[in-house]
Amino acid sequence: MKDFILFSGSSNQPLAETVAKDLEIELGKVDLTRFADGELRPWIQEDVRDKTVFVLESLSYPMDEHVMELSLIGDAIRRSAPKTMIAVIPYMGYSRQDKQHRVGEPVSARVIAKFIEVSKFKEIITVDLHNDAIVGFFQIPVTHLSALTVLAEEIKKLKLTNGVVVSPDVGGVKRARNLAYLLDFPMVVMEKKRFLDRHDRTESVAIIGDVKGRDAVVIDDMIASGSTIAGGAPALKDAGAVSVTFAATHAVLAGPAVERLQSPAIDRVLLTDTIVIPKEKLFKKLTVVTVAPLLVRAISSMIG
Repeated sequence: MKDFILFSGSSNQPLAETVAKDLEIELGKVDLTRFADGELRPWIQEDVRDKTVFVLESLSYPMDEHVMELSLIGDAIRRSAPKTMIAVIPYMGYSRQDKQHRVGEPVSARVIAKFIEVSKFKEIITVDLHNDAIVGFFQIPVTHLSALTVLAEEIKKLKLTNGVVVSPDVGGVKRARNLAYLLDFPMVVMEKKRFLDRHDRTESVAIIGDVKGRDAVVIDDMIASGSTIAGGAPALKDAGAVSVTFAATHAVLAGPAVERLQSPAIDRVLLTDTIVIPKEKLFKKLTVVTVAPLLVRAISSMIG
């Protein structure tokens, strides 16, 4: 009998099922019912006593509901005396709010960290936080995984003969440098201006480096509204890029993102399954890459 068990919240059941299959187990049974007024009432239907328990939940839209769902599932499990309890959070909602940009704003990422800790999770597994510093918001161990390896393998399949990795802004240089190393490509940087009073809108102003005659691979941690690539792709093509591939870990895809990603200036889009992409948001240029192997390795290392 396995001495560990994996539960899934409602946010990313397909990824949880893939992880469970690769671990050669069945997902733990949990009943997620709601009262008439919308209150969630989780019911754990497995014996978790003295077992290592994992709960997979992406804190994606509607993130407030999924944060509460993860917290209540955690509280339900810990009341049945597990050996330990680990949250597997492929996408950490609120991670963009990792600092106070203006007086009067919260540091929301820190608040989410406290929510998880209060629910008595003893460790966290997560993928590509918006800022590495968020790890420091937790008082419990955090295994911070990178999806760059699985994205790099998919990019290699494209057989780009003259590629260049593009950081969409100065803040993403480290991520772009790491991907460039994996692909053995040079790297350039796009410099952009962001307006704090106009959410999810950016303006690209310059490309630092040479992309002429090259296949540009833009790498970011997420696609939210798609404004970054919407402005960046035409600028790369104007600078002489032969093709533009946009790769990112988290498919937030809010507002007009899907429409923007289908711009003629963008040749292909690579996203992972840390967030479920509904059928109506799938499009011809999109390839979805699974992060299940990353999560399986992390979980396997914890169960010996």
